[in-house]
Amino acid sequence: MITSQDWSKTDDRLLQAVEQNDPEKVATLLVKKGLCPSKLDSEGKSAFHLCASRGRLDCLEVILSHGVDISVTDGTGFNALHLAAKNGQSECLKRLLQSMPVDATDSFGRTSLHHAGNKNV
Repeated sequence: MITSQDWSKTDDRLLQAVEQNDPEKVATLLVKKGLCPSKLDSEGKSAFHLCASRGRLDCLEVILSHGVDISVTDGTGFNALHLAAKNGQSECLKRLLQSMPVDATDSFGRTSLHHAGNKNV
């Protein structure tokens, strides 16, 4: 588990780059600073999960191309596929389905199909 002292301003910059949908900055931070896109902040968020939940497809592509543990879950037990489905992010969902098992369950025993059904994705 990441403690607050493990989280840095540079990690915050990666989250901000995803929020601003800036794939070039995401790539720069991953390469030059060696950041981990699945590192969780104190609220249980990561840049990887934020891409999926907010529909930041270009940033997601950058993170996937730099290698990320796609099975990692956020602080609530959702993986990126669950978050994309839960938030109706169909483009990210399509991309993640290329590399993630559709039958992976969240902390409540639900799959991404359950979440997608609730959003009519």
